[in-house]
Formats: sequence, C-alpha cells, structure tokens
Amino acid sequence: MRHPHVWVLTDDMYEHIVYDGFAFATPAQVEPGLYERTLTVNGASKAYAMTGWRIGYAGGPRPLIKAIAAIQSQSTSNPCSIAQAAAVAALNGPQDFLKERAAAFRERRDAVVGWLNAAPGLSCPTPQGAFYVYPSCAGLIGKATPEGRTLATDEDVASYLLESVGVAVVHGEAFGLSPHFRVSYATSLAVLEEACGRIVRACAALA
Repeated sequence: MRHPHVWVLTDDMYEHIVYDGFAFATPAQVEPGLYERTLTVNGASKAYAMTGWRIGYAGGPRPLIKAIAAIQSQSTSNPCSIAQAAAVAALNGPQDFLKERAAAFRERRDAVVGWLNAAPGLSCPTPQGAFYVYPSCAGLIGKATPEGRTLATDEDVASYLLESVGVAVVHGEAFGLSPHFRVSYATSLAVLEEACGRIVRACAALA
C-alpha cells in the first residue's frame, strides 16, 4: 500500500488444498485497496486434478485483462472447447469432495513427514498446504556415498537418491531452496511408504 506503483500477481492454485485449520486468503481479499492492481491467477490443475487439461484463468482490472488477452491471442493457442467445458463443470459442480481430498492429502503429508524425519541427516518440516514436502538435507552435505562420492549440494543428493534407490526428487536449488529437495505426495500411501523407506536406507548408507 505504501508503494502505489507496485502491482501484485497472486498464484492461488492451492487454495483448496490446505490443512490443520489454515485459512486461505488471497491478497485482494485481505486488502481491498489493492483490488485494482492485483492479478489473481488460478486454474483447475490442482484442486480438480485436471493437470493434463491445461486450464488456467485470471481475474484483474479490466484494462490489464484486455492487454493480457491481446498478447495471449497472438502467442499461444486457446484451450479446446472440451477442456473449457470440463473446467466449467468442475468449478460449477459439487465442491464437497474438495474437503475429502484435502483430508486424504493431509494423511499422506503426515505419514511422509514422519517417515522422512526418521532418515539420518534429513529434517522435514510440516507444510500447511499443497502436496509437497521440502526436507532439509543439510545433514547429508559433505557425506560420502558407498562408492566414495562426496555429496556437495542438494542436486548431488537428488542424483544419489535416483541412482542408488530409484527415487526421483527435485533438488531445492531449482526453487531457490538449498539445501533441500522436494517430494510430491500426490500418490498412494503404499507408493509413498516404499519411496520413503528407500530414502531412509539411502541416507543410512552414507558415511
């Protein structure tokens, strides 16, 4: 509010995937004075599991939306009519399943956090939303693999997990979050238990 030349872009993609009483709020809702210079972006990919449909949308001041539409119409193709209809059905249809899905994600989150915190050298905080955890691997940096290779970065840790136990994670540097790595828990508990067990074994094998 003190800087009227600054606009706000807010990504609300995970608004329905939050846990533990965390209350979602978007910036224009928190401060109505920002309404006329806020672009709110959302989509159907996460809450409605429509990742492959490639449907997103934005709300903002009319002049900005008009400019966005002019640029996009010349730079990308539009989503097909079937995907648009599916998104309309998702947004206008029953929403009760969203809480059920969030509860399922919360169960997976709690399990994954517990499993990863049992791994030597890892420290996994509990996220309040989305379906990723970002464990710190600071305790693994400087350790050596069974083959004698020293892990110098979180990217080295990610490569080690993939090569040694076949678990794919994304190194934190890609998100400006070193030394951490990202694990998605958007899969079954059985798969997550197997993957986390492999991570624990890989961490225990370091010297």
